[in-house]
Amino acid sequence: MNKTLYEILQSRQDLSDYVFHFTKNKNAKNTLREIIQDGEIKDINNNGYICFSEAPVTVLPPMFDVFRKYNDPMYAPYGIGIKKDFIYNEGGRPVIYGNQEEALMLPHKLLWRFVNFAPNKYDFTWLREWRIPKTQINLNFNNCIAIVDKKKDITDMHDVFFELDDIDIDAEPEDGGCLSFYTGYFNRKFKVVSIEEIQEINNMTKQQLETLLANQGEQEAHYLGSTWD
Repeated sequence: MNKTLYEILQSRQDLSDYVFHFTKNKNAKNTLREIIQDGEIKDINNNGYICFSEAPVTVLPPMFDVFRKYNDPMYAPYGIGIKKDFIYNEGGRPVIYGNQEEALMLPHKLLWRFVNFAPNKYDFTWLREWRIPKTQINLNFNNCIAIVDKKKDITDMHDVFFELDDIDIDAEPEDGGCLSFYTGYFNRKFKVVSIEEIQEINNMTKQQLETLLANQGEQEAHYLGSTWD
């Protein structure tokens, strides 16, 4: 990457390093849980491709505020972000917006990229959609992040973001018995950021997002309780 391109990308907060696959409807949180547990995003509608949005997650809270008004929202604040260069190298591309006449000009093998567009009538350009012609994409800790709505969701879904590695027992003998304290060490499977955290930092930049993610260690320790024997 040349210096000028790097400086432009760093300065443009409306450009994302990730593409995002958000879940939908009132079961969005459970759908995200299933995606992470399966370790893959699937083409569940048999479209022949999987969809993503290139819109930066740091600017999406107002969009999700609109969708919160609906019982079964088109998109919910739960999803997976994947590095854009990875998706590109796997065959993903930005969609081609146009009218139906222009669709007829495309070779049949490119029609999977076409999305109908009519200003003020049929307009989904706000999605900045990307598609990848695959029926599934395997998730990888090194190039994926998870998006949830609230910070509490990170705690609620701790079992899918972490796996138990070891338990440390600190025993303190006392008269008549022993008081034992248990600390669990959990290895991180996924880095995760909440929309709530993004909102707390007004106008969060891409650099601030990367710092937040970089500060998430590969292992966390949690107090599990104590016993008296």
